[in-house]
Amino acid sequence: MKQIRAIFIHEWQQKRRSDLLILLFITMQILLLIALLTAWGQFKHTLNQQQSAQTIVEQQWQQQPERHPHRVAHFGHFTFRPPSSLSFFDNGVNHFVGNAIYIEAHKQNSANFANIQDSDVLLRFSELSVANILLLCWPLLLIALAYNSMVTERETGTLRQLLSMNIPLTRLLIGKGLAYFVVSILFIFPTFICTFGLITFSGLGSNVDTLLRILTLFVLYLAYCGFWIGLILVISSVVKYSSQALNILIAIWFLLTIISPRLLADIAGESYPQLNRNAFNQQIKQAINQVGDSHNPDDPHFNDFKTKVLAQYGVNHIEELPVNYRALVIQEGERISSEIYTRLYQQQVEQLRKQQSMLANWYWINPYLLVRDISMALSATDVWHFYDFEQQTEAHRFARISKLNKIHAEHIEREHDSSSKADSTHWQDFERFEYQVPSLSFSLAPFKQVWFMPLICFFLIGGLLFSKILRRSIYALA
Repeated sequence: MKQIRAIFIHEWQQKRRSDLLILLFITMQILLLIALLTAWGQFKHTLNQQQSAQTIVEQQWQQQPERHPHRVAHFGHFTFRPPSSLSFFDNGVNHFVGNAIYIEAHKQNSANFANIQDSDVLLRFSELSVANILLLCWPLLLIALAYNSMVTERETGTLRQLLSMNIPLTRLLIGKGLAYFVVSILFIFPTFICTFGLITFSGLGSNVDTLLRILTLFVLYLAYCGFWIGLILVISSVVKYSSQALNILIAIWFLLTIISPRLLADIAGESYPQLNRNAFNQQIKQAINQVGDSHNPDDPHFNDFKTKVLAQYGVNHIEELPVNYRALVIQEGERISSEIYTRLYQQQVEQLRKQQSMLANWYWINPYLLVRDISMALSATDVWHFYDFEQQTEAHRFARISKLNKIHAEHIEREHDSSSKADSTHWQDFERFEYQVPSLSFSLAPFKQVWFMPLICFFLIGGLLFSKILRRSIYALA
């Protein structure tokens, strides 16, 4: 234990003597702070904008005059997806998808201000965010700190002296690894403290779910640092020269963080393609037309529907119905379109799930992919949370339109349908849309089958660090 402590202190003091590395460390901390505060300002601005817009659309809805319910259905409404409490930490796919959906009768619209089917949601590129700095920039700084950790010991002859003093190689590696791990903790810990503080003292409040998400993110990024530290020490141990170690590590970083995510996403997209929005809407229209056309008096489906309605009310003609038959037909059309939309939507979701499963096969060898995806999930900014918003919106849209159709059926006479209006008090009796943020278990559900894969990677790195093969290579080079 004393030997490990001595090696740790020696490595720590060596890095403290480098003014350039200290400058890089401070610069990265400043960059993290800028990213955090900038994202926080954008988060607050978006939240205030949405709250203001929500108030306006609710007032517009409730202040409608006497109108025909079907006109009200086409007047429409908006649902908003508020930014999650950790979206300022990891923005995820938020820049690629929308945060508001216009809801109306007969039609399921996509999120405004973006189109998820036309965006490559498996990729995130180069916005200045805390998560991207930790995922992409910090490994580069770790490489700059530690790439020559073992090579320098060999080049200066120190390694041969240490080994001749019967200092076990494992203790040497552990001591050096702990030094860089402590540096990593010092680097990322202030970020998570600031993240928790901003949420807690901003008036948004924090709960157990949010605290668990922050703690899990902290552990996740520490494990990510551990992977890079182990990898750097392995490479630094098996090469002859510092320049070789640096070149190899930069190449590995570029492959793991830039090349492979893009390449694997393209392969997954080609293997399990999704329809773009226009093609998806066209597929819905064709499916609806195959079921039935409410405007065609001879349509088999709506003839059967008419027969069932007459039998339900015990009458022989639609004129004898106690409700407006046209409203019942509209509601039946709404039910058909909603069911078809839900079914075809789930097919698109399943395609994305297959894409993600293909990517997940590489988690064991590329922890960047796993940490990136879990980080988005814990921040509630991944594609699954967006899909959940769209599904909640469709459920709200169908309930709202169904309620309007009920008013149409019960308060508008069929004989005077086009000229009749419903009392404006009806519009006061509609619940506003409140997006229900999914639980932590929902966020982590996509990773239930792959949780063991990063363990494979860590066992491989750990096995290499303390293997006889590595020891023989180091002794041979010493």
